[in-house]
Amino acid sequence: MMAFDLKWTTAMAAALLASGCNRSNADDGWTAEQDTAICTDAQGKRLPDDRCRQTRMGGGGGAFWYFLGRGRPIPFYGERATGGSFRPASGARYAVAPARSAMTRAAAVSRGGFGTSASRFGSIHA
Repeated sequence: MMAFDLKWTTAMAAALLASGCNRSNADDGWTAEQDTAICTDAQGKRLPDDRCRQTRMGGGGGAFWYFLGRGRPIPFYGERATGGSFRPASGARYAVAPARSAMTRAAAVSRGGFGTSASRFGSIHA
């Protein structure tokens, strides 16, 4: 009976954790839950949003708002945004990307036994 309770608890915890995240399955990145604006450079590589907030709404100084529709992947910092536009859709209201998506994809760890699975870990930027 004790083993069954432990398995049930572990299964429930895993289900609750999975349902509370908004990670995309395809690349372990984030998915926009609503129309979302992210800050990018002219090539579309994601930058911290503060770079765009320091300028007017149109961007400038090498930083530009990039507009993603709901359900689109939110890239890690330094990665190229796709599936959106540098022009907002007419009538759309855009939110900024959630703080929990402010991450950089880390390189794989070649020591310590984690192997290539460590490439999925990232670091959080404030």
